[in-house]
Amino acid sequence: MLQQILDDWPHWQLCSEAPTLDNISPLPGGLTNHCYLLRLPEGDYVLRVEGRNSRALDINRAAELQIHHLVAAQGLTPTIRFRSPGGHYWIRDYVPGTPLTNPQLDLPLLLIMAQQLQQLHQLYPPAEIPKLSISEKAGHYWDTITAHFAVMDRMTAAAEELLALRGPLQSLLSGAPDNQRCLCHMDPTAPNWIQTAENKLVLLDWEYAAIGHPLWDLAALLQGVDLSADDEQTLLQAYGLKHYRGWEFAKTQMSYLAALWYRAQGLWSDRELIAYLNGLKALAE
Repeated sequence: MLQQILDDWPHWQLCSEAPTLDNISPLPGGLTNHCYLLRLPEGDYVLRVEGRNSRALDINRAAELQIHHLVAAQGLTPTIRFRSPGGHYWIRDYVPGTPLTNPQLDLPLLLIMAQQLQQLHQLYPPAEIPKLSISEKAGHYWDTITAHFAVMDRMTAAAEELLALRGPLQSLLSGAPDNQRCLCHMDPTAPNWIQTAENKLVLLDWEYAAIGHPLWDLAALLQGVDLSADDEQTLLQAYGLKHYRGWEFAKTQMSYLAALWYRAQGLWSDRELIAYLNGLKALAE
């Protein structure tokens, strides 16, 4: 597959001679796509090969590309230099740096990240960018989980207990904190940020981006981060929020989507998901 991609090099208009497999090396991370560092005499790039689970994870690749171009034009993410006609890979500028981890996310760093999200939220997206519905996205993940059970051709007690949570949670966690809508990344968790040697922060991986609620991005930013209630309030104030109605609801909604995503990807067991969803259900009731 990689050699076939490299054979496309005349179409890239990025190099004057054919690259070889020696010019590429895997990059760490990525649970959906496969990324490689592409070293050419003309510069370094990232070759991203799309995963085969885009449909299962309800990823709109056309919208992702459109959003990426929009955000890159504002200097908020690296520029895409080539996308294959079939859409299964693209090449973008390489940003040297280190992916962030949750233990690094102290309040000063989170304030900078929230400020960059605010810049994103102020952009005017094209009218055709899809609007995110929490219940629809969650429903797609539920369908993927249910399909796993169908392949097994039997329902375990845990599977039945898990699926019984779908109706109540879909009802409790549908909608949005209020009527605000803007362009959102929807997955600004630590691994999707690169910190450069100059301490610049660059947000990557726009495959879940959509029109959403700004609190969803802030809630996703804080997932897995040990932040006190006072520091959370400081972050929200720095973002410019004048009230905090809907904040706890937004956090629960994003935790709900993340948990279903982990199970749809096969990263959590049924029992792990049941315990977690029961906790969310208690918070939402």
